[in-house]
Amino acid sequence: MIQYEQLYNKVLPVLQSKLDEINYYEYDGMTTEEIWNFCIQKKWRKKRIEELRLFEIVETIYSIKPSEIVSYFQIQQFQTTNWFNDITQDELRMLLEPNFSKEKQ
Repeated sequence: MIQYEQLYNKVLPVLQSKLDEINYYEYDGMTTEEIWNFCIQKKWRKKRIEELRLFEIVETIYSIKPSEIVSYFQIQQFQTTNWFNDITQDELRMLLEPNFSKEKQ
């Protein structure tokens, strides 16, 4: 059974090629690790990666559209962002319970 790190190193030239393509379309700031994680989390989430053949892995990586991976990471960023991180409990209650501000006065 090939471990993820061994498999990653084996397909690193393919990942680098895909990264070059993504950078060509001016989607900068991405890494080969992020492309690899995208494949694991999105493309192969219902598959056992250890059972995939090498040509299937390479085919999947090459078939990724730059916009597809960028959209995925934008959605991930929105889902993990804490929108109310800089707000106090009272301010949050005022937003969610308009009558709360009247009670405080």
